[in-house]
Amino acid sequence: MSFGQKFPKLLKKIEILHEDKVFQQHQLAALVASKVYYHLGAFEDSLTYALGAGDLFDVNARTEYVETTLAKCIDYYTQQRIALAEGITDTKPIDSRLEAIVNRMFQRCLDDGQYRQAMGLALETRRMDIFESSIKQSDDIINMLTYAFQVAMSLIQNRAFRNTVLRSLVGLYRGLTTPDYVNMCQCLIFLEDPLSVAEILDKLVLGQDESQLMAYQIAFDLYESATQQFLERVLVALSSTAPIPSLLEEKLKPKITESQATVTEAGESTAEPSQEPKS
Repeated sequence: MSFGQKFPKLLKKIEILHEDKVFQQHQLAALVASKVYYHLGAFEDSLTYALGAGDLFDVNARTEYVETTLAKCIDYYTQQRIALAEGITDTKPIDSRLEAIVNRMFQRCLDDGQYRQAMGLALETRRMDIFESSIKQSDDIINMLTYAFQVAMSLIQNRAFRNTVLRSLVGLYRGLTTPDYVNMCQCLIFLEDPLSVAEILDKLVLGQDESQLMAYQIAFDLYESATQQFLERVLVALSSTAPIPSLLEEKLKPKITESQATVTEAGESTAEPSQEPKS
C-alpha cells in the first residue's frame, strides 16, 4: 500500500487521538491535524483543529501557518461579532476557544507595543474593551486619541457603531489628567448631543479665567463646525441650565455682617435731622 493510500487512515487516527480526551496529548494531536489540513489547503478544517490545540497553538510564532490561521480566526470572529451586534437572530454563540485565540492575538499586539494594530483589530471585531486598552496603554495617549477619532470618522461606516466609538472617546478625553473639553465637544457635535455641550460650557464659564477662555474657544469651534440647528439646540439647553437672573443678582449682592448692620443703623440715626420744637 502506497503512502497516498495510507495517509487518509493515518490522518483519521490522529483525529481519533484528539477526540479521546483521556489521551494526555489530545491537544498535540489536534495541532498536528491542523497543520496537515493546512498543507492540504483545507483551511476550514485546519482552523477547527487549531482551536482544539489550546495553548499549543502559539500565536507568537512568526510562521506562515500561524499567520494564515490567525487571519482566518479574525475573519470568522469578526463575522460573528458583527452578526451579534446587529442582532441577527440565527447567529451561533461564539466558540470560547476561538475567542481565546483572538484574545491572545490582542495581547501579543499590546505586549509588542503595536497599539495601532490592536486598535484596528478591536474596531474590526467590535471589541471596545481592547479599543480603550490600546489607547490607555499607549505611551502617547493624546496621539492615539487623535488617530482614533480620525479612524472613526473616516473608516467606520456603521453609524451606530461609530457613535459607540465617539461616546467612548468622550469618556477617554474626560478621563485625562487635564480633561480635553475641546475634543470632547467635537465628538459631541457628531453625536448630536447639544445638552452635553451646554453642560460643558456652563461648567467652564463658572470656572477660572483659563476655563472661561476655553469656553470661548469651544464656542468659536461650534460656530465653525456645527449646524445652525445644533447651535440653536445648544442655546436652548444653555437657557434651561442657566441660573434665574433674579436669584443670580441676589447671589452676587455683597453680604452685610451683623456688626456692619449695627454701624450702618447708627450712622443713619445720627444723620437724621433734629426737629426743633415748635414755638
